[in-house]
Amino acid sequence: MKKKELFNDDSGQMLLAAGLVLLMSLLSMSLYGVKVAGYDLPRTSDVTDVLDATEEIESMFLPTLENRTQVRFDNGMNLNDATIDSLETVEYDIKNHGILRGIQFSFTETDIVVDGNNVTVNTILNVVSDSMIELPISASYTIS
Repeated sequence: MKKKELFNDDSGQMLLAAGLVLLMSLLSMSLYGVKVAGYDLPRTSDVTDVLDATEEIESMFLPTLENRTQVRFDNGMNLNDATIDSLETVEYDIKNHGILRGIQFSFTETDIVVDGNNVTVNTILNVVSDSMIELPISASYTIS
């Protein structure tokens, strides 16, 4: 039986130590870069962001709701159901848009009146950031 002799060679350990030092320095530089860029903090909104967002929602509410209701009605849905479903999808989209801005949006006290082909939707838009704003929104349109 052959006997193998082992000997001490520290060159591999030095290479490993140099790699670990390089890896740690790259990691600390990337963490520093993220902190300097401000990506480690959640997005906070200020008053102008809230006012801009409510203005955008107010301007897009009627045309978006009307178009979505028309599409659903054209595809065979009952007008009342089409309006409710359209309002739910608009609210869902607004909530997701608010998440990106750091603002919470929701609708409360919603009242839907369907009279023939005329639809009237009254709701209150709740905007929550550092403070809370309640904005009444109305939409009246005719589905053909």
